[in-house]
Amino acid sequence: MIRQLYGLLTLVVILAACQPESVTVAPFSTAVPFPTVTPGQLLHGILPTPDALRGNGGALANPATAMALANRATPTPQYGVCPPGAEPPFPSQPTAQQDRVTAIARFLSDGGSIPALDTLLYDQWGLLDETSTFRSDLDFTGGGTGNILLAYTTPETGGALLVLGCANGRYIPLYDVLTGGDFSPQIIFIGDMNYDGVTDLLYTAYGCSTTSSEDCTYETQLLTWDQGSGRFTSLFSRPITSAEPPTPSDIDSDQVQEVVVRLTNTGTAATGPLRTGVNIYDWNGVAYVLSITQLDPPRFKIQVIHEADDAFNRLEIEDAVSLYELANSDSGLRYWFNDEPDILRSYALYRLVVAFAYTEDDRLLPTYQAALQNELDPATAPVYTLMTTAFWDAFQSSYNMHSACAAVQSVIAVRPEAVGLLNRYGSRSPTYTAGDLCPF
Repeated sequence: MIRQLYGLLTLVVILAACQPESVTVAPFSTAVPFPTVTPGQLLHGILPTPDALRGNGGALANPATAMALANRATPTPQYGVCPPGAEPPFPSQPTAQQDRVTAIARFLSDGGSIPALDTLLYDQWGLLDETSTFRSDLDFTGGGTGNILLAYTTPETGGALLVLGCANGRYIPLYDVLTGGDFSPQIIFIGDMNYDGVTDLLYTAYGCSTTSSEDCTYETQLLTWDQGSGRFTSLFSRPITSAEPPTPSDIDSDQVQEVVVRLTNTGTAATGPLRTGVNIYDWNGVAYVLSITQLDPPRFKIQVIHEADDAFNRLEIEDAVSLYELANSDSGLRYWFNDEPDILRSYALYRLVVAFAYTEDDRLLPTYQAALQNELDPATAPVYTLMTTAFWDAFQSSYNMHSACAAVQSVIAVRPEAVGLLNRYGSRSPTYTAGDLCPF
């Protein structure tokens, strides 16, 4: 008996020695028996309807049953399984775009052929013209059959882009968007943009501002089919807006197409002056992002002023000072408005006075004297000269930037053109407030 007890004790000691110092339980252990609640565990699932959760007697089912019902496998759509051919009658054209899409999908699902759809859209509905796109040879989903791509102009809402595909023996819209404007969306590129084996769709839509017919842009989108979600997704974080349509180009010969946006528009009265150059968007493994921006030198003084103000707002004072000085010294820079010579000169000098006061720079006094040169009459002096004087006087008495800016704000309150003169440069230029002109 003692021998048996000794043997049992020895076995207990050995088993205890084999245990790790701590035991980590898997966060979703399969051994948790419902309906016992396990603290700290979170289960995700789409719950079925209340009726499905109740048993024959109307009582709630066991939670294990509820989770089993909630996590039943969802049938995967069989893309590429198309309906058999037939000769359905041509439907009348609906007046709303969503109803129009439904009618097209139903016509194809009832067996309408591609030639019949061509006749319906061109001849019967008059929906397509020489600017439209109608293709049925593209396989975006990898289902093995052609998807239908339509780019056209609707009578009531402008441009529209529609992609349809076969799924479980019927046609369904895979992508449906209204692009607006007066023209059909333009297909730029169809193919494998990022070398991942999936056919991508690069398209753009042209439209003008509701306030100005001169302020017109292209809005470009790049789509790819995501097998996991069963839908089209964008490879851009947001659509690209540009004055002319982008072009795909494998600039670095890595088999990935970059998206090149050439900036050739120097601006209009509606947009204000624009920088020319090029933007290049490249694939980073997740999305297309702006990789290279190469701008041409500024052509107008106000563009240099805008850059200087941007640097000033970031408190990159030395960069701002260099740009303000460049704006006043570079005779090759052009004026956007005829009245700019005195206005921009006095504005740049005012900004320099504020910058030198902030950095306690020895150039403060000579810059202030230059700002007052030939501007002794307050009635004819530019408003920015008056702001310079107000700032100087307040700063000399208080040596406080906040007090000096408060004096500037008093001038702006009675001379609002201080802001208005800067906000007249069109929709693509920065917008100023009174606080921006002396932010301390």
